[in-house]
Amino acid sequence: MIFTIMALVILAVVVVWIFDVHTVLHLKARTQNAGDAAALSAARWQGISLNLIGDLNILQALALSRGDATAAAQITDVQARLCFVGPLVGLLASQQAAKNNRAYANTNYTANLMAHADLVLSYYATDTNRFREPYANAWQEYGGMLANIAAHGVAAGPDNTWYFTDSTDSHWLLSRNFYEAVAGSDWCWFYWHGQATLESYSDFQYWPDLPTASPSPNTFNCEVFGLGLLPFTAVLPGGAGAVTRMNQVRSERGISMDTISNEVASITNTWYGYAWSSWLALAPDNNFPILPLRVKSEYDYAGADAVIRVEAQPDLRMPAAFPSIQPFLTRSSPSATRLTQTNASAGAVTWTAAAKPFGYLEGPVRPDAYTIVLPAFRNVRLIPVDAASGANLGAYDLDWRRHIQNHLLTYLQNGQAGLEADCWYCQQLQTWEDSAFRQQGIDWLNDTNNICDQVAGGSGPGGGTRRGH
Repeated sequence: MIFTIMALVILAVVVVWIFDVHTVLHLKARTQNAGDAAALSAARWQGISLNLIGDLNILQALALSRGDATAAAQITDVQARLCFVGPLVGLLASQQAAKNNRAYANTNYTANLMAHADLVLSYYATDTNRFREPYANAWQEYGGMLANIAAHGVAAGPDNTWYFTDSTDSHWLLSRNFYEAVAGSDWCWFYWHGQATLESYSDFQYWPDLPTASPSPNTFNCEVFGLGLLPFTAVLPGGAGAVTRMNQVRSERGISMDTISNEVASITNTWYGYAWSSWLALAPDNNFPILPLRVKSEYDYAGADAVIRVEAQPDLRMPAAFPSIQPFLTRSSPSATRLTQTNASAGAVTWTAAAKPFGYLEGPVRPDAYTIVLPAFRNVRLIPVDAASGANLGAYDLDWRRHIQNHLLTYLQNGQAGLEADCWYCQQLQTWEDSAFRQQGIDWLNDTNNICDQVAGGSGPGGGTRRGH
């Protein structure tokens, strides 16, 4: 009887364990699908928005050809609104895509977006000297749209959101890469980004002051899934060549039977153009996530992309403290193409995905070859998260946002006494403060730093990125 009871107990534990493993694996697959679909939906609307703004540039040139300056000014106002409405439609579409793949509204994400909508309606709207409105009543409309989206529940967090109140300066304490390098003893990160700091660091008083937010941020782009555009008042960049290209695109898209006259090239007007950089320039250390593969020149642009974070909570039957389930709940060294990680304490499964609109002008040449926006975007693709602009912002890594808002100032004033025990980022700072830990890194780099020169990609100490691409 005793043997039978023991066997039944063991069998019950095995059955519950198998059920929990299946639940977690199924949830991971479902969360991945939701995150990928949400990122693709957001990026698709970025491409649609860019094409619409490009079409309006062509219509503006046609209006100038007819001498209709009033219509040209009205078109500029519509373009300014599209820089906000288009990405926010992408945010709404990403929520629907995530929910269609059985991702449920996250109460913390929803509260975060609603709180930011309140900030826009109160703080931005009352300080228009600092937060310049790109068009009349912009902050009331923008805040209202954010609140309406939040009211329907947020399942997919826009993780590369850049808030106007964020600093544009670099600081190790504001970089998640630093904390992850400490957590994973990634000494090559320190080799590339500041071996001198590793060697000369003394205590918390070593750090410089945290940078303040930009006094006058670029408010022409939506904070969520920004398009990276700027209005500029000048003669048409590219001159007659740009007019020829605009006529070519106009004809292809059947916009109008009229032809843009060459006189438009000499007219001073407000155009919407790109403020984009090279895609490869995102990785100044030559460890771009898809190297050694070659990026075709017509696709080598960074400016508009979408990073999505989806988090789900498994319904487990096994007690959380039971050790056998932990390997399925925890990954200490994320290395997927699009990061999968879990919070072991809460059992939450998180999936982060990135997508980007792609296109080119006939030639083929980059869409920003003529500076002004022209309709060129044809498709969207998932990309490695580390290849996305703003991938390290972590706007919806709410523990991260809580850390930089609530913990860093007290840490800089009081050292480890200002850190919280349940904060993962605080735990990494405690590790960093250990001189024996830093000495371990110094010794390792003195002996084996040569492998840090291997930057052909892939995980491990020889190259790759924070997610092991």
